[in-house]
Amino acid sequence: MNQNKTIKQEDYERASLLLGKLFEVETDITDQINMCMGHYGIEEFFKNLETFDFSVDVFKKLEAVRMILLGLEEDAASKERIEKIIGVKGGLGHEEKL
Repeated sequence: MNQNKTIKQEDYERASLLLGKLFEVETDITDQINMCMGHYGIEEFFKNLETFDFSVDVFKKLEAVRMILLGLEEDAASKERIEKIIGVKGGLGHEEKL
């Protein structure tokens, strides 16, 4: 069975609206995400997050989404990188929640 992998502008808009709702960000951030996804495509957008001008908070949230989407590759989602993003403190049982 062949799946249609064509992504339409409405798909980018829907994805950016969902991310905006998930992150509880302002409409201008949602518009910026939509514009970047439309220009670069979703995969390239997430691969190149560092090149966009997002606040630290929005960047960290997008980076977490990137790890889920692109990467459950070892280097993209290593335990150390995840701990750095979520700010784990202490040992077992002392992890902070997102």
